[in-house]
Amino acid sequence: MNKDNLTKKQEKVFKLIGEYFEGQGESPTIPELRDMLGVKSLRTVTQYLEILERKGFIYRKKNEKRGIKPIGYKAYFNPEMINIQIYGSAGCDNQSIFAEPIHDEYVVVSKQAIKNKKGEVAAIKAMGRSMTGAGIEDGDIVLVERTKDVKNNDRVVAIIDDMAVIKRISFTKTAVILNPDSREEGYKPIIMKRDFEVVGKIIDVIKAPKEKEENEIEIIPVPEQNY
Repeated sequence: MNKDNLTKKQEKVFKLIGEYFEGQGESPTIPELRDMLGVKSLRTVTQYLEILERKGFIYRKKNEKRGIKPIGYKAYFNPEMINIQIYGSAGCDNQSIFAEPIHDEYVVVSKQAIKNKKGEVAAIKAMGRSMTGAGIEDGDIVLVERTKDVKNNDRVVAIIDDMAVIKRISFTKTAVILNPDSREEGYKPIIMKRDFEVVGKIIDVIKAPKEKEENEIEIIPVPEQNY
């Protein structure tokens, strides 16, 4: 997000929404925003909201009193942070999750955490429990470096027939194997003898917030491993 995209007044509205959301865990109503801005007309507020939504700084849910969601607020006002859109979901359990973008969900991470990555970094939501042994649980967000350069035992996101999966990858002379990593029984490897797409390898895991901490997201660095 480029700061040049917003005027000073638009930036003020965006900041008010973001600060309220961070403090209250919900967005202000349009009348509350009117009072916060010190204007008389609700239409003035809705015009600001329309501009912010068109420029991608907020997402509005229709027919909800508090349906305004700021996008990338922390990254916009902190030059050390970067805003990453959650590209979609990937299944840990099976091939039932379509690789589709989630247009209104983002995570904010430190630029320091990804500065040495050669490829683009994407955020993907994990679904299922077959990778709990690798520190990836249902609802976690994985940060994925887009690369085809993957090695044995790397944790990867792969696309198979338009379905996204998270597995550990291994190679044989005749096949590529996508393995689960869980102490729970019932999960089976996927053996590939044909072309498929490796999105990239997992570099970090953002743990899903606890129910009582639903507005907090914590970056959990993935330790480097020697194989």
